[in-house]
Amino acid sequence: MQLKTLQYNRRLPQLRVYLLNPSSFEAWLVQISQLPGVFMTGTDTGVGKTWVGTRLLQYLRGLGVHITPRKPVESGWLAEQLTETDTWKLALNASGFQTLKQICPNPLLAPLSPPRAAQLEGKTLSIQQLATQCRMKNSPQTFLYVEGAGGFYSPLAADGLNADLAQVLGLPVLLVSEDRVGCINHILLTVEAIQARHLSLAGVLLNPMQTAPVGMDNQQDLQALLDVPIIRWP
Repeated sequence: MQLKTLQYNRRLPQLRVYLLNPSSFEAWLVQISQLPGVFMTGTDTGVGKTWVGTRLLQYLRGLGVHITPRKPVESGWLAEQLTETDTWKLALNASGFQTLKQICPNPLLAPLSPPRAAQLEGKTLSIQQLATQCRMKNSPQTFLYVEGAGGFYSPLAADGLNADLAQVLGLPVLLVSEDRVGCINHILLTVEAIQARHLSLAGVLLNPMQTAPVGMDNQQDLQALLDVPIIRWP
């Protein structure tokens, strides 16, 4: 398996060289800001996609980027805890006023996979429906941030996975993983899945959610395996 031949977005030339100098994160952000948008996914659920994503949007807004966030479906939705939803957190980082319904047109009550939660409510979601909703009220001048649910191969609709929505939208992918022992296996498997869908990978974002063991350096190890930007989230 020749992972070093992985093709990332050709609009991001020589991106990897920025990882070798102190301004790497800032340089990467500038190049991300020039994209039409990104599809944010993870190696699994609970790896911090929204936590990383909201902070990414804050940085991009600081660069003057006009952002349209979309979370096409969110399960585990509780109206009495609205401020705890991913959608609320994304709304706080949108450019201008955008309603929660615009950002997340399909809130679902049960904390289950979206197609299962939708089925319990007598609803059926389709990938094409979600893609259409993501594009609604979005202009070419805005940065379209689309966040999936769970991991790249997690079920998202009755007829497809997060990977299928990413493929229909055609946006560059950002992959979030918890920065921990064992994450390299999950990252490489997901990167291979992204490659198989002929999608561009704009970066792997390592999210440190706990104190790292002495000597662990997943960023350095992944840089030896992948020709894509590897960012340890600040």
